[in-house]
Amino acid sequence: MGGCASTSLISWFSRRIECNCLINSEGLSSRGAGSNPKGLKHRIKPPDITDKYLLKENSFNRTDINYGPVERALFLYDNPCNIVPSLFNRRIASGHAMAITGKRPPHANDINSFISDGVDSFGFYDQFRNWSNLSDKKPYKRMLVSFSQLWNYLDVVLEFVGAEDELSSFPPKIKRKSSFDMLKPAQQNTLLNIYNKLGDDMNKLPAIIVI
Repeated sequence: MGGCASTSLISWFSRRIECNCLINSEGLSSRGAGSNPKGLKHRIKPPDITDKYLLKENSFNRTDINYGPVERALFLYDNPCNIVPSLFNRRIASGHAMAITGKRPPHANDINSFISDGVDSFGFYDQFRNWSNLSDKKPYKRMLVSFSQLWNYLDVVLEFVGAEDELSSFPPKIKRKSSFDMLKPAQQNTLLNIYNKLGDDMNKLPAIIVI
Protein backbone atom coordinates (compact mmCIF):
# COMPACT_ATOMS: atom_id res chain seq x y z
CA MET A 1 0.00 0.00 0.00
CA GLY A 2 2.90 2.30 0.66
CA GLY A 3 3.31 4.44 3.73
CA CYS A 4 4.49 1.44 5.74
CA ALA A 5 8.26 1.36 5.16
CA SER A 6 7.91 -0.05 1.64
CA THR A 7 10.71 2.08 0.17
CA SER A 8 13.29 1.11 2.80
CA LEU A 9 12.21 -2.54 2.78
CA ILE A 10 12.42 -2.80 -1.01
CA SER A 11 15.88 -1.26 -0.80
CA TRP A 12 16.90 -3.90 1.77
CA PHE A 13 15.43 -6.79 -0.24
CA SER A 14 16.95 -5.59 -3.52
CA ARG A 15 20.47 -6.00 -2.15
CA ARG A 16 19.78 -9.68 -1.48
CA ILE A 17 17.27 -10.92 -4.06
CA GLU A 18 16.00 -9.76 -7.43
CA CYS A 19 13.26 -7.17 -6.95
CA ASN A 20 10.91 -5.61 -9.44
CA CYS A 21 11.35 -2.09 -8.09
CA LEU A 22 14.31 -0.70 -6.19
CA ILE A 23 13.58 3.01 -5.98
CA ASN A 24 10.77 5.53 -5.85
CA SER A 25 9.91 7.29 -9.10
CA GLU A 26 6.53 8.95 -9.25
CA GLY A 27 5.15 9.66 -12.70
CA LEU A 28 2.56 8.29 -15.05
CA SER A 29 3.42 7.19 -18.55
CA SER A 30 -0.26 7.09 -19.52
CA ARG A 31 -3.69 7.55 -17.98
CA GLY A 32 -5.52 5.06 -15.84
CA ALA A 33 -5.02 2.89 -12.79
CA GLY A 34 -1.87 0.79 -12.94
CA SER A 35 -0.03 3.12 -15.32
CA ASN A 36 2.55 4.07 -12.72
CA PRO A 37 5.94 2.88 -14.05
CA LYS A 38 7.23 1.76 -10.67
CA GLY A 39 6.55 -1.86 -11.48
CA LEU A 40 4.69 -3.65 -8.70
CA LYS A 41 4.93 -0.97 -6.04
CA HIS A 42 1.61 0.62 -5.04
CA ARG A 43 -0.32 -1.33 -7.67
CA ILE A 44 -4.10 -1.14 -7.34
CA LYS A 45 -4.33 -4.84 -8.19
CA PRO A 46 -1.95 -7.77 -8.70
CA PRO A 47 -0.55 -7.41 -12.23
CA ASP A 48 -0.80 -10.05 -14.91
CA ILE A 49 2.42 -11.59 -16.17
CA THR A 50 1.81 -9.82 -19.49
CA ASP A 51 1.36 -6.41 -17.85
CA LYS A 52 3.00 -3.97 -20.25
CA TYR A 53 4.15 -1.68 -17.45
CA LEU A 54 6.52 -4.36 -16.27
CA LEU A 55 8.33 -4.05 -19.58
CA LYS A 56 11.46 -1.95 -19.94
CA GLU A 57 10.22 0.14 -22.85
CA ASN A 58 7.25 1.33 -20.77
CA SER A 59 9.31 2.21 -17.72
CA PHE A 60 11.33 5.20 -18.94
CA ASN A 61 14.14 2.81 -19.98
CA ARG A 62 15.12 2.43 -16.34
CA THR A 63 18.03 0.14 -15.56
CA ASP A 64 17.18 -0.56 -11.90
CA ILE A 65 14.32 -2.96 -12.66
CA ASN A 66 14.76 -6.66 -13.20
CA TYR A 67 12.53 -7.60 -16.12
CA GLY A 68 12.17 -11.33 -15.62
CA PRO A 69 8.77 -12.93 -14.97
CA VAL A 70 7.11 -12.24 -11.63
CA GLU A 71 7.75 -15.21 -9.35
CA ARG A 72 6.05 -13.96 -6.18
CA ALA A 73 4.66 -10.74 -4.76
CA LEU A 74 4.66 -9.36 -1.24
CA PHE A 75 1.84 -6.96 -0.34
CA LEU A 76 2.28 -5.05 2.92
CA TYR A 77 -0.82 -3.32 4.20
CA ASP A 78 -1.80 -1.16 7.13
CA ASN A 79 -4.83 0.78 8.30
CA PRO A 80 -4.94 3.99 6.22
CA CYS A 81 -5.43 5.97 9.42
CA ASN A 82 -1.76 5.18 10.08
CA ILE A 83 -0.73 5.93 6.50
CA VAL A 84 -2.67 8.97 5.29
CA PRO A 85 -1.48 11.59 7.83
CA SER A 86 2.13 10.65 7.12
CA LEU A 87 1.62 11.02 3.35
CA PHE A 88 0.35 14.55 3.85
CA ASN A 89 3.11 15.42 6.33
CA ARG A 90 5.70 14.37 3.74
CA ARG A 91 3.81 16.18 0.98
CA ILE A 92 3.58 13.07 -1.17
CA ALA A 93 -0.16 12.48 -0.80
CA SER A 94 -1.01 13.67 -4.29
CA GLY A 95 1.69 11.57 -5.95
CA HIS A 96 0.72 8.53 -3.91
CA ALA A 97 -2.93 8.79 -4.94
CA MET A 98 -1.89 9.16 -8.58
CA ALA A 99 0.37 6.12 -8.35
CA ILE A 100 -2.55 3.96 -7.20
CA THR A 101 -5.52 5.38 -9.08
CA GLY A 102 -3.98 7.04 -12.12
CA LYS A 103 -5.92 10.22 -11.31
CA ARG A 104 -4.79 13.48 -9.75
CA PRO A 105 -6.72 13.91 -6.47
CA PRO A 106 -8.59 17.15 -5.78
CA HIS A 107 -6.94 17.60 -2.38
CA ALA A 108 -3.35 17.80 -3.70
CA ASN A 109 -1.13 17.72 -0.56
CA ASP A 110 -3.59 19.56 1.67
CA ILE A 111 -4.98 17.32 4.41
CA ASN A 112 -7.68 19.85 5.27
CA SER A 113 -9.03 19.54 1.74
CA PHE A 114 -8.93 15.74 2.01
CA ILE A 115 -10.80 15.83 5.33
CA SER A 116 -13.34 18.24 3.88
CA ASP A 117 -14.00 15.94 0.90
CA GLY A 118 -14.33 12.88 3.14
CA VAL A 119 -13.59 10.48 0.26
CA ASP A 120 -11.02 7.71 -0.18
CA SER A 121 -9.29 9.38 -3.11
CA PHE A 122 -6.25 7.11 -2.60
CA GLY A 123 -8.15 4.05 -3.79
CA PHE A 124 -7.16 2.07 -0.70
CA TYR A 125 -10.50 0.25 -0.57
CA ASP A 126 -10.15 -0.99 -4.15
CA GLN A 127 -6.48 -1.77 -3.70
CA PHE A 128 -6.97 -3.94 -0.62
CA ARG A 129 -10.06 -5.64 -2.08
CA ASN A 130 -8.15 -6.53 -5.25
CA TRP A 131 -5.04 -7.86 -3.55
CA SER A 132 -7.01 -9.88 -0.98
CA ASN A 133 -9.41 -11.37 -3.54
CA LEU A 134 -9.02 -15.12 -3.05
CA SER A 135 -10.66 -15.90 -6.39
CA ASP A 136 -8.19 -13.77 -8.39
CA LYS A 137 -5.50 -16.36 -8.98
CA LYS A 138 -2.27 -15.46 -10.75
CA PRO A 139 0.57 -17.61 -12.13
CA TYR A 140 2.61 -16.41 -9.13
CA LYS A 141 1.89 -16.56 -5.42
CA ARG A 142 1.27 -13.38 -3.46
CA MET A 143 1.70 -12.99 0.27
CA LEU A 144 -0.34 -10.41 2.18
CA VAL A 145 1.16 -9.28 5.48
CA SER A 146 -0.19 -6.85 8.03
CA PHE A 147 2.67 -4.41 8.55
CA SER A 148 2.11 -4.30 12.32
CA GLN A 149 2.72 -8.07 12.43
CA LEU A 150 5.61 -8.25 9.94
CA TRP A 151 8.32 -8.88 12.51
CA ASN A 152 6.25 -11.59 14.21
CA TYR A 153 6.24 -13.61 10.98
CA LEU A 154 9.60 -12.54 9.61
CA ASP A 155 10.97 -16.05 9.15
CA VAL A 156 7.90 -17.05 7.12
CA VAL A 157 8.07 -13.89 4.98
CA LEU A 158 11.77 -14.27 4.24
CA GLU A 159 11.34 -17.92 3.31
CA PHE A 160 8.52 -16.95 0.94
CA VAL A 161 10.65 -14.43 -0.94
CA GLY A 162 13.76 -16.61 -0.94
CA ALA A 163 15.81 -14.66 1.60
CA GLU A 164 15.58 -17.00 4.60
CA ASP A 165 19.33 -16.80 5.20
CA GLU A 166 19.07 -13.06 5.85
CA LEU A 167 16.96 -13.23 9.02
CA SER A 168 19.73 -11.94 11.30
CA SER A 169 20.42 -8.91 9.10
CA PHE A 170 16.80 -7.75 8.74
CA PRO A 171 16.23 -4.22 10.10
CA PRO A 172 14.93 -4.26 13.69
CA LYS A 173 11.43 -3.05 14.42
CA ILE A 174 11.33 0.61 15.42
CA LYS A 175 8.51 2.11 17.43
CA ARG A 176 6.34 3.98 14.97
CA LYS A 177 5.54 7.64 15.54
CA SER A 178 1.84 8.16 14.92
CA SER A 179 0.97 11.11 12.70
CA PHE A 180 -2.68 10.33 13.48
CA ASP A 181 -2.21 11.49 17.08
CA MET A 182 -1.10 14.90 15.82
CA LEU A 183 -4.42 15.53 14.06
CA LYS A 184 -7.21 17.56 15.62
CA PRO A 185 -10.07 15.49 17.11
CA ALA A 186 -12.45 16.48 14.30
CA GLN A 187 -9.88 15.43 11.70
CA GLN A 188 -9.32 12.12 13.48
CA ASN A 189 -13.05 11.41 13.55
CA THR A 190 -13.46 12.11 9.83
CA LEU A 191 -10.48 9.94 8.95
CA LEU A 192 -11.90 7.13 11.08
CA ASN A 193 -15.27 7.48 9.38
CA ILE A 194 -13.65 7.21 5.94
CA TYR A 195 -11.60 4.10 6.72
CA ASN A 196 -13.46 2.28 9.53
CA LYS A 197 -14.88 -0.37 7.22
CA LEU A 198 -11.54 -0.95 5.53
CA GLY A 199 -9.92 -1.34 8.94
CA ASP A 200 -12.58 -3.91 9.84
CA ASP A 201 -11.95 -5.81 6.59
CA MET A 202 -8.22 -5.87 7.32
CA ASN A 203 -8.82 -7.17 10.83
CA LYS A 204 -10.88 -10.06 9.44
CA LEU A 205 -7.89 -11.40 7.54
CA PRO A 206 -5.17 -13.48 9.18
CA ALA A 207 -2.05 -11.41 9.83
CA ILE A 208 -0.36 -13.31 7.01
CA ILE A 209 -1.89 -15.15 4.09
CA VAL A 210 -0.71 -16.56 0.77
CA ILE A 211 -2.97 -16.50 -2.30
